[in-house]
Order: sequence, then C-alpha cells, then structure tokens
Amino acid sequence: MLLPIEPAIAQANPKFEVLYRDLCNNKLNSDGTSVVDGKAQKERETLSQELHKARVESARKELIRNGLHSLSYTPDALPEELQEVVATVSAILEGQIADEDRLLLQEDLAKFQSNLKPITKALSKAHRVDAALLAGLLDLDDPPTLETLPQAVAKLKDSTSGARSTTAEIRLALAREASDLHATYRKIMEAGIRILEQTIHGSVARGTKAKADYLAVVAEGMSKKLELQHGQLMSQVYSTDVQETLHIRAASVEKETRTVKTKVREAEERLEEYRKAAGIEGMAREYAEILKETERVKAEIERLQMD
Repeated sequence: MLLPIEPAIAQANPKFEVLYRDLCNNKLNSDGTSVVDGKAQKERETLSQELHKARVESARKELIRNGLHSLSYTPDALPEELQEVVATVSAILEGQIADEDRLLLQEDLAKFQSNLKPITKALSKAHRVDAALLAGLLDLDDPPTLETLPQAVAKLKDSTSGARSTTAEIRLALAREASDLHATYRKIMEAGIRILEQTIHGSVARGTKAKADYLAVVAEGMSKKLELQHGQLMSQVYSTDVQETLHIRAASVEKETRTVKTKVREAEERLEEYRKAAGIEGMAREYAEILKETERVKAEIERLQMD
C-alpha cells in the first residue's frame, strides 16, 4: 500500500506517475503485500503452513514446560513425591541440569514415566482452568465453553484480520482525503491571496486612491480660496479710507461724550444750587426738569454709543 501522490506532482513527473500506477495496480496488493503468480503463491502457502505447524508444536512444548513448572509449585495438585519428580523433569526441560548429571536422575525419569496418567490429569486440569480464564477474556458477558473455544478463537482471528484490512483501506482513504483537503486548502489560500492583491493593488483600489487624492486636492484648493477671500475682505475692512473715517468718527463721538458729560455735571451743580436756594415747591419743579434733562442726556449717550 503506497501513499497517494498529489496531482500536481504526477502531472509534473509523468514517468513517475506511470511507475506509481504500475506498482499500485500490478505489483502490490491492497494490504501492501507483493503480487505473485500461482506457483509462487502455492509455495508461499506451503511454507506458511509448515511455519504454522512449527509454531503450534513449539507452543505445545512451551505449554507443557510451563504446566510442569506450575505443578511442581502448586500445593495439593499432586502427591509430594510426584511433585519432586515433576520439579526434576521441569528443571531438565528448562536446561537447568547438565547432560552429565542426567544419569543420576534416571530413577526420577522412570518414576515420571510410570506416573504419566495422574500427572497428565493434573496438567490437563490446570490447562482447563487457564482455558476458562481465556474464554472469559474473549467474552465477559457470554464466554464460550471449552468445546467451542477453538471456534471462537478462529472467529476472533478472522475478525481481526478483516479489521486490519479494513483499517488499511480506511487509512488509505483518509490519506487521499487529506491530500484532497490540502489541495483544496492550497486553492483557497491562492484565491485569498489573489483577492487580497486585487483589493490592495487592483483597479478598485487604484480608483479609490485616485478619488481620494482628487478630493484632497479639491479640499486644499477650496481652503486656499477661502484664505484669499478672507484676506481680501480684511484688506477692504482695514483700508486707509476706512481707517481714517473710523478715526474721525471716534474723535467726534469722544468730543460729544465730553460735551454731554460737561452738561450733566453742570446740571448736577445747578440742582445742588436749587436745593440750597429754593423752597420745597421750587425744588420739586426743578427736580422734575432735571430728571427730564437727565433722561434726554442718557438717551443721547446711548445713541452715541450705538453709533
């Protein structure tokens, strides 16, 4: 099983694409194994069967060795004298006793062979306990019996093989989808960059910038025009003739103001004299005349101030 390649790489390297397709279609299976002809496949199956038999035989011997080792240390599994014999045979099978020392243990070996039946029974009982534990691990809710345990193991093996094949196919499909996703993401990024470039440096951006520059120039021109008009207006207001007229008018107003103030002061002096010389009736008449004159003077002062 090969990982998928990107379409751009395949298009850029046509020879590599041909090699890749040949490997995927003619040289490799979906699980990654090599495709072979019928004769080679038959030889491979024969070798696989012989290897399986060798593994089974090795596993059987290992079970017997482990079972004898466990029996030698399990109380009440065998009589004490048989446990010692089993422990001796277990040590021989595990290579813990040298070949030259085995001659000294012939009696124990003969005793082991003469008591094979009880030893085999105890060993079978221990294996049944182990098999029951394994069956419980296969299915906690409904464990298979010892008679159906081989079928359950074979079924589990087949389902595991199918799951592995399915997992490989899913991984391949996931890799292809990831490649497609990366390609789509690259296209989106390219489109985003292109749109961004058009937004920043495109015709719309240039037009907007030109319009902004034009409005800035127009605003600057209007500002200069307003400054010019303001200068012209101020020059007209503060011209020599206007300034001279204003000075003359200010002098005239100041002179009239002094005259009015002098009249007011004289009126107040006259009022003071009338208060001293005239009686009550005369004072009232004169006071009325003075008030009338005061009102007239105030009105004149206000008129002058308004002008």
